[in-house]
Amino acid sequence: MIGNVAQKLSFKNLKGRSQVVAKNAIISLMFKGFSILLSFVFVPLYLSSVGQRQYGIILTITSVSNFISFFDVGIGNGLRSKLGKAIANNDKILARKYVSTSYFYVAIFFTCVFILYCIAASWIEWSKILNIPVNEIQNLNSWVFGVIAFFIIRFVIQLVGNVLMADQKSSLNDSIQFSTSLLTIIICLILKQINSLNFYTLLLTTCALPVLVLIIYSIILYSTKYKWLRPSFAYVDHSIRKDLLGLGLKFFLIQIVALTIFSTTNILIAQLFNIADVTTYNIAFKFYNITVMVFSILMSPLWGAFTNAWYQNDVKWITKNIKYYIGILLLFVLVNLIQYFIYPHFIHIWLKRELVIPGVLVVSFILYNFIFCYNDIFAHFLASIGQVNRQVYAAVAGGVLNIPITIYLAKNTHLGISAILFANIICLLPSTIVTTIQTIQLLKKGKI
Repeated sequence: MIGNVAQKLSFKNLKGRSQVVAKNAIISLMFKGFSILLSFVFVPLYLSSVGQRQYGIILTITSVSNFISFFDVGIGNGLRSKLGKAIANNDKILARKYVSTSYFYVAIFFTCVFILYCIAASWIEWSKILNIPVNEIQNLNSWVFGVIAFFIIRFVIQLVGNVLMADQKSSLNDSIQFSTSLLTIIICLILKQINSLNFYTLLLTTCALPVLVLIIYSIILYSTKYKWLRPSFAYVDHSIRKDLLGLGLKFFLIQIVALTIFSTTNILIAQLFNIADVTTYNIAFKFYNITVMVFSILMSPLWGAFTNAWYQNDVKWITKNIKYYIGILLLFVLVNLIQYFIYPHFIHIWLKRELVIPGVLVVSFILYNFIFCYNDIFAHFLASIGQVNRQVYAAVAGGVLNIPITIYLAKNTHLGISAILFANIICLLPSTIVTTIQTIQLLKKGKI
């Protein structure tokens, strides 16, 4: 299998869909690779400017704000799947209707969410949520209000990324993140040079810049290459709302599970352990998550390609690529093991300080990375063709159990912050088993 992976990665004699996937993977790897390198520059820069505790507060606020993204009831992923099918069938009118209708309803949903937050804001005490003293951050509630406003705008305009992914242009989508990271580091370095990089300017920069970059990309893309897909009120079709929302609701339920398993991590650490542990966990996670990020980069071109292959009845191509990516995952497990031995030296060079990670945490990271990536292969295929019913049930079961299991492990074992990852692993297992079995069944039949 690994030999086949090496042959695949040579990208020789590739044609058609495989060539598109390969080109996107290479370019995405370049963009994401630079983004990863920049993210490692961020951490020491931020720590030296605001300290471990305030950086942990910023990480927690932004992770909480990500909660809002799930209120699009899965329309973004529904668009990605439906638009991919329309493009595969060369139905340009339907494709533009999907895009326009998605923007319309996502804008409505997030406007409603923002209004609800405005109503509830006066009863929310963010100092209690973050488990910090009331006076530690001045006007904390107002700053969080601004952060949420930026995130609301961001979640609407980032639909352009779903359009790019549906059209098998994942590398162009990845360039958005790279551009954002590059601009962020440049502005932060300038602010630090003039002694103006602090908690408030850092929070504003990290929240406002992604919005600015997405606006620029959207204007350029919808004025040139994707003019034929440009959102327009004239193409909003309420009759396909059910088509989008039906599939979107299933994605929404899966996203809610992702929220409980992933986005609540920093809050749970702050509540069960200490706000400073948020930074410790995220530094270790960033290091061991490199393989997951690279794997996700290689996976990103597959959604649109799987959709295209399925609706063109190319089951053989899908099967071959699933096997290739399992082989790549096995290579990445070896990389994680190697990371264990170089970690102390890397941290010393990177942060100029010692940061000890217990062996049990390392084991939990490696196991978590394997389960997450393995599940992603099969979930990617099923999502690309809109077959997520069984995954929804398994994911909801895991999501319901996640927080109770995390609390139990944290309070009744000596796992420490590793309890977070072991709980995630346990709750991902049902979905992993279900997606594997369903994919095998579908590929054997060769049809839905």
